[in-house]
This record gives sequence, C-alpha cells and structure tokens, in this order.
Amino acid sequence: MGRWLSWMRWSGRLRRRTFAWQMLLASLAFTVAYVFIERIAGRGATLIAYPFFFAAALSLCVRRLHDQARSAWWLLWVVIPVLGPLLLGALLLLKRGTPGDNQYGDDPRVRGRDYLQVAIHEPA
Repeated sequence: MGRWLSWMRWSGRLRRRTFAWQMLLASLAFTVAYVFIERIAGRGATLIAYPFFFAAALSLCVRRLHDQARSAWWLLWVVIPVLGPLLLGALLLLKRGTPGDNQYGDDPRVRGRDYLQVAIHEPA
C-alpha cells in the first residue's frame, strides 16, 4: 500500500513515535486547510475539512491501540468526561506496544529486520 494511503488503513499496528509524528502532521495539515478554507470561503465552508481529519485521526488511534493488543472499542473511553480522554491519551502516547506479534499483526519495532537472512552475491 502506498505511503499516503497507509494513513487511512484500519488494520495493523503503529509505533508510538510514528503515531505521534503522523498525528502532528495530520493536525498541522488540518490547521492549514482550515485557515485557508476560512479565508477563501468563510467559516461555514471549513466543515469540509473535518471528516478528513477525523478519519485520519481515528485510523491512527485504532492502529496504535492494536499495537497494545486492544480493540478499537477502547476509543469509547473518550465519552467519559475528563477522565476518559486523559486515560485514552496516556494509553496512546505513553504505553508501549506488546512485544512480538499479536492478533493485529507483526511487531512494528522489528518489522523488516531478518537476522537470519543471508545475502549471496555473485563475484564480479
């Protein structure tokens, strides 16, 4: 899957560092789009930017929860005033993912590393 399309993926796992950077980039892109649209077409037209931001943010949060072997249902903690968003934020930003593979995919910390792979080169 292409790098840009991976933002809208709902399966797999996502490391803390990648989650933080991608969430920051999504927030910056939303802010720039919001300001641009507001100046061009007015405040009411900015509603067009929200679905794209929320879809990207939800995708990132779901994959971050998958890294901890938790389902997307954990996002419902956000409906509990004050304590829910704090708990969810702590889980997403501070809690380390499960080591090794889990039911949501392989460990992103070791993805692409194969210590037993031997490269055989032909002599020139």
